[in-house]
Amino acid sequence: MTGRYSLGRRWGPRAQFDIQIGVSTKHRVFVGLVDNISTGGLFIATDQELKKGDTLDVKFTIPGQDHKFVMKAEVMWIRPYDELGNDRNSQAGAGVRLLEMNDEEKQMLNA
Repeated sequence: MTGRYSLGRRWGPRAQFDIQIGVSTKHRVFVGLVDNISTGGLFIATDQELKKGDTLDVKFTIPGQDHKFVMKAEVMWIRPYDELGNDRNSQAGAGVRLLEMNDEEKQMLNA
């Protein structure tokens, strides 16, 4: 697990993963990649245009778990492709806050 932030950017320790996530918005459906995840949120690597405040439906599983996470998420910040410049280590995408997670799902993500 890596860093811990407060006041809106990160909500607990992050685990590094490379997993696919199904995402749907009011107008489209697409697949992104999860770069890291915590009980509060995750980063979705995608070149799809998202805006801060967008509500998403997300579906994913994490390695070693059979449970399929299906929940709402809110876009908290974005990193558009055109802002990456020469930083080859960064990916375009969005940081999202996971909503409506039950205690069992929080425990699974903490594990």
